[in-house]
Amino acid sequence: MDDKNNKKHPLTIGMRTIKTALSVLICMTAYHLIEPFGYTTKFDAFLACTAAIICMQDSMEKSFKNGRNRMAGTGIGALLGMIFLYIDMFFDMFFDNDYPVITMIAFGVVVLITTCNLLRLSDSIVIGCVVFLVIALEQTANNPFVSSVQRLLDTAVGVGVAIAINHFIKKPDK
Repeated sequence: MDDKNNKKHPLTIGMRTIKTALSVLICMTAYHLIEPFGYTTKFDAFLACTAAIICMQDSMEKSFKNGRNRMAGTGIGALLGMIFLYIDMFFDMFFDNDYPVITMIAFGVVVLITTCNLLRLSDSIVIGCVVFLVIALEQTANNPFVSSVQRLLDTAVGVGVAIAINHFIKKPDK
């Protein structure tokens, strides 16, 4: 450690790094254990791990704030994604090309950003757009409601694991 600037060596593995890795390990293990029962896929585990990584912060306050923003954005994105999938199913009955759908996706992004801004959730816009696109572009969604709820649950698992790990293992100072 450099005493003059009180900085850690760049190769130092800090507690936040360890807790982030532990959060990913827990999410991956949980999803691996229930995968044989047909409830999840590796993509679901990926989403939970992503939420855990994003929510692991250097303070509980920041972890809660990121978790709240992540859940809000995911909720809005999942709702709009579900609506989009139902509209897409309807369009598929009448149109033989994807141009109406492509236009609807762009419109969905506008609706999502506007909704987040109206609800004063500007920090949730990016993740909301990502979740919306994940759901809207999901080609295997037979049931848009189930697909949207699954994305919300995956995020909740990751957020919950990160906050629990951050709280119970060498709790941050703030």
